[in-house]
Amino acid sequence: MTGEELNRTIEFLLQSQANLDAQIAETNRVVQLNAETVSQFIEIVTGTFERLEVQQARTDKTIAETHRSIAKSNARTDERMAEITQRVGDINARTDKLIAESSARTDERIAETNRLIAEANRSIAEANQKIAEASARVSETDARLDRIAVLVERNISGGNGNS
Repeated sequence: MTGEELNRTIEFLLQSQANLDAQIAETNRVVQLNAETVSQFIEIVTGTFERLEVQQARTDKTIAETHRSIAKSNARTDERMAEITQRVGDINARTDKLIAESSARTDERIAETNRLIAEANRSIAEANQKIAEASARVSETDARLDRIAVLVERNISGGNGNS
């Protein structure tokens, strides 16, 4: 092998290594983007649960105020008993409806959250696969470079492998 051929071979190997390094950098960028997406998603879910807690506290407060109002009305007069009983029934129906709607929305949000987490996990798995493939290619390239280095050393030292 001439010096020029050796230089071309070394240049080719260096270019191949640079290409692999670029692929690894891109894979790392994709993994980072996925991590940021998952982090943003967690922030959204956390905010949703915090708003739900505030809404639930308001609902609890409304129910408590309603019950106090009913107790005062019963103590003041027996004549209003039928009216108050009707109001309690209406309020309970609305509360049950609100709770059912809130539960349904929560279930939908949880299902959507689970779907997004599954998507994120798939993306992470794909990124991990790409990283593993790139790592394998780097190992193969390293082995080839080691073999070439041995050949170059033999040629430099004058031993072409012919004994």
